[in-house]
Amino acid sequence: MITEKDTIKCEAVFNDERTHRFLWKQVWNKDKPIACVIMINPCQANTVVTDTTTFLVVNNIYRLGDYGGVSIVNLFSLLTPKLSFKASGKLNDERNDEYIKKAAEEASTVILAWGKASDTNLRVAERAKQVIELLDTQKEKLRIISDGKRMGMHPLTPSVRAKFILHDATKWIEAIKEPTAKEEPKTVKPKEPKAS
Repeated sequence: MITEKDTIKCEAVFNDERTHRFLWKQVWNKDKPIACVIMINPCQANTVVTDTTTFLVVNNIYRLGDYGGVSIVNLFSLLTPKLSFKASGKLNDERNDEYIKKAAEEASTVILAWGKASDTNLRVAERAKQVIELLDTQKEKLRIISDGKRMGMHPLTPSVRAKFILHDATKWIEAIKEPTAKEEPKTVKPKEPKAS
């Protein structure tokens, strides 16, 4: 019989009102490097409850075998299951950039994982460009998720849910710097696959 026991440290940083989340971090092996994953916006994960996206990110970063933990930060800090650009209120707290930059500096790899949202939404494209400029000194660490055929996937994409393949982000970043988004949809939410 084999019994496995692990101590996992989890940390989440919110604003005082708990309406914005700046960082979600989980460490399972302090002797290995951390991966930083940048997505669109936080949903509900805290130090106990995780959402589907966070669960998939942790599983895939662990499966890669090179990392002892993951920091999740987002382009926009507002806690919401569905990011609406029409809604009133602030989508991004000004302190968010500080947490993105710090998480990237502490990581050995920074994964740009907002998927195709910057191709289809002008607000996301502009924000993605700002974040990439913020990470200018970390360029050599930047990676994107692939399924082996397509590049720049979001963790909820069915073809990468069970396995992330990481690629250099240089060409993908160049496309973001010259956004081609034509219109701004009302909301940005990764599609969940239909239940079978």
